[in-house]
Order: sequence, then C-alpha cells, then structure tokens
Amino acid sequence: MADIDLSPDLDRFVEKQVRTGRFRDAAEVVTAGLRLLEQSLADEPDHRKTLLTAIVTAFDDPRPGLPAKEVFERLEDRHARRSRGGREP
Repeated sequence: MADIDLSPDLDRFVEKQVRTGRFRDAAEVVTAGLRLLEQSLADEPDHRKTLLTAIVTAFDDPRPGLPAKEVFERLEDRHARRSRGGREP
C-alpha cells in the first residue's frame, strides 16, 4: 500500500474506526473509503441522467408554474413546522 499523509482530522477518524473494532487497521479504513468513492464515481453518470430527465420533464410540464413568492412561503412554513417538531403532512 502507498504511504499516505492524512490531515489530522482524517487521521483521528481512521484511528477511531480501528479503535472501535470496525476495521482491523488503517489500510482497511482507507480501502473501504476508496471503494465508496469508486462506487460514487461509477454512479455519477446515472445520477446526472436522472437529474437531467427530471429537469427536462419539469420544463415540459404544461401546468402553470408557481410564483417564487408562494414557493418560498411554503418552504418557510414547512421549515417552521419541522423546527417546532411538527410532522409533515
């Protein structure tokens, strides 16, 4: 394995993962992180395609759009309810 330098924060994170017994050593932690990165990068084209399809669908929707003021009011109301611990409908 390559010798790598980690930031102090990442070094502490790796040490914690080993200390908790989740991983045998630092190499396993790094390998798990690299596998997640590899999967994330592999999935990226699919995510982009899904997002682009949703955007095109929204632009092609014949229904009238909502005024920005109304959208922001709804978002602010939703945030206020969640902040108070209320449930979403």
